[in-house]
Amino acid sequence: MNDQIERLHTDMQKMKNNHARELNRTIEQHQQEVSNLKRILNKAYRWFPSLKRFLNMERECLEYGFNAEQTDKLLHGQRINYSGWLHSNEYRCNALADNVSAQVIRDEKRNLFLQINEMPITQWFREQFEIGQNIKTRTKI
Repeated sequence: MNDQIERLHTDMQKMKNNHARELNRTIEQHQQEVSNLKRILNKAYRWFPSLKRFLNMERECLEYGFNAEQTDKLLHGQRINYSGWLHSNEYRCNALADNVSAQVIRDEKRNLFLQINEMPITQWFREQFEIGQNIKTRTKI
């Protein structure tokens, strides 16, 4: 009986050791893949300076509430009509966009900006927030 228990303990220790080795090997492979991807991405950023700007703008469009298809059109410079809710991380609130026109534009330095009704989206949100505050103020009076 004691021999069986001792063998089970030995087998369990072997299994733990094998698992730890396999886990370390997998972690090392993952770290190598991440390192390679970072190297490739940095190279792509050097070759295509606008890539980083496009990736950031894609993230912003998705955070504001545009779906992937709409974001793709925006990143291709197309103007889209949009109705629905847009989210502002700055104001931590949503604003209803009723049949607005959205477009990503480039300035002379090739920076990208999202516009709603031909104004920067931050200005559009500011106006929506002020309109909402004015409505709340009027209803309290």
